[in-house]
Amino acid sequence: MRYFKSIFFLICLAIVSFATSCVESDELSFEQVEKISMKAWIEANRPELMDNYQERGGYYVEVLSEGVADSLPVRNLDSWVWLKITCRDLRGNVVLTRDSDIAQMQGSYTSYTHYSPFFLYCGTDNTSMPEGTYMSLRNKLKIGDNLEFQARYGTKLRLYLPSSVGTKDQSMGGDGGYEGQFVLDANRPMIVDVEVCGHLTNPLAYEDAWVQSFAKANGDIVLAEKKEEQTSQMRRVTRGGEEQEEVVYDEKWHPAVDSIAGLYINYRYTPKKSLEFNCLADTTMYADQTIYNSGKVYRVKSLAQVNQEIDAALLKRFGEGLDPAEAEAIDSVKTAKVWYVTRLLDGFVVDTNIPEIKDILHEDFIQEDEGTALDFLTGEDNADDNSYVDAWKYAIPQMKLGAWNAILTTSSNAYGATGVSGTRKTSSSSSNYYDYYNYYNYYNSYYGNGYYNNYYNNYYGGYGGYGSYYGGYGYYPNYYNSMYYNNFYNNSYTTDTTESETVTTEIQPYSPLLFQVYIEARD
Repeated sequence: MRYFKSIFFLICLAIVSFATSCVESDELSFEQVEKISMKAWIEANRPELMDNYQERGGYYVEVLSEGVADSLPVRNLDSWVWLKITCRDLRGNVVLTRDSDIAQMQGSYTSYTHYSPFFLYCGTDNTSMPEGTYMSLRNKLKIGDNLEFQARYGTKLRLYLPSSVGTKDQSMGGDGGYEGQFVLDANRPMIVDVEVCGHLTNPLAYEDAWVQSFAKANGDIVLAEKKEEQTSQMRRVTRGGEEQEEVVYDEKWHPAVDSIAGLYINYRYTPKKSLEFNCLADTTMYADQTIYNSGKVYRVKSLAQVNQEIDAALLKRFGEGLDPAEAEAIDSVKTAKVWYVTRLLDGFVVDTNIPEIKDILHEDFIQEDEGTALDFLTGEDNADDNSYVDAWKYAIPQMKLGAWNAILTTSSNAYGATGVSGTRKTSSSSSNYYDYYNYYNYYNSYYGNGYYNNYYNNYYGGYGGYGSYYGGYGYYPNYYNSMYYNNFYNNSYTTDTTESETVTTEIQPYSPLLFQVYIEARD
């Protein structure tokens, strides 16, 4: 494909255009100059797209795939959209990509990066996307002489954007494994490949459905308002001639705290039984959404194989664990030692403090020690001193020493509408430009105090919506505290890939999480 010629050629064509015009160049604005230059470049390189010019925004569109014809156009509703995106300069050099194959070719790939589509808000007001990308999704596109095209599920577009709707006043690049060959300077045109992988209006309902499907596929779930209908967790036994009640620990997922929705504990979780991640197949928005299948490890080995290796390493390191009915309560010690594996619900390992797991997943990892357990302060007096996500604050105090547990939570007890931006830093320098797409996390945080919060009030509130579904406990307590926990366990989840490099794994907004947790026994 004769994709892109030199930017110098573009400028030359623009100069020729200026020279033949009766308008003096010093009377033209930068946007006018760029518009003329972009038109000259399209005429020289992609003349068949001349009729695909979009007056609003001044950019050109190539439709690579129309998508599913009977699906609802993105522009019809205020929604959250999954987008696969790769950005290039006019020479074809990649400056940002979400594709692990392209990342490997460009030399920007890291095994700590979760290669998946962006999850961005695309509503009436643009809060988080470069203007050109937003326009292509929210407007009817002029294609040819008469056709008006609307982006929908499965649509693939190639956008030729002037800087006025792309990199205006901001440089363009990726971070945290999404980088390309270099950073594109501000006020430069670029080419963006966009694929619409799915869109929905209420991400909270979707992630809640994912959590419940996962729980049902891995032992079943006990919902708050149906707890009395389930086999009771309490039973009466006779000990020492006296009748008393004791907890029965089954393999189901139970609410960690009755007043906290979307947070569950499996007290009988064990690495002896592998977890099933492919549990939302009927409602997935894009291929492999529930089974991670990118990168060097996950493409060479299936997720099931990776899980078997992880389970074997956990059992070898910590054993099968104690029966929770016989183990000591966690508050019998002042400080509990916690070992964990944090995962997204597609199976991708976001973080762990167990070196053997890192060794399985990251070919460049060098195990130098046995790792360090996290300290969790027990007792109500120390609760505020634990700077962990809310899921841990509520769930870990219910656990036992020397036992395995698993925590399953929706985003409200983790990173909510903000998520965590992927970053990569070195000891000598760090990226100081705006990652124009990853920067949505900060926008979501800002706008979260407004209408984003309505997702939680309407879905879990006790005054309608789905509040009664969870017993009318109201919206998640301390939800927006989660935006202050973006350091994710005091930055302990960032992983050194080399002596001089640290990669922070991205967590998308509204991402449910799974924690496989082992609490050390006394001594």
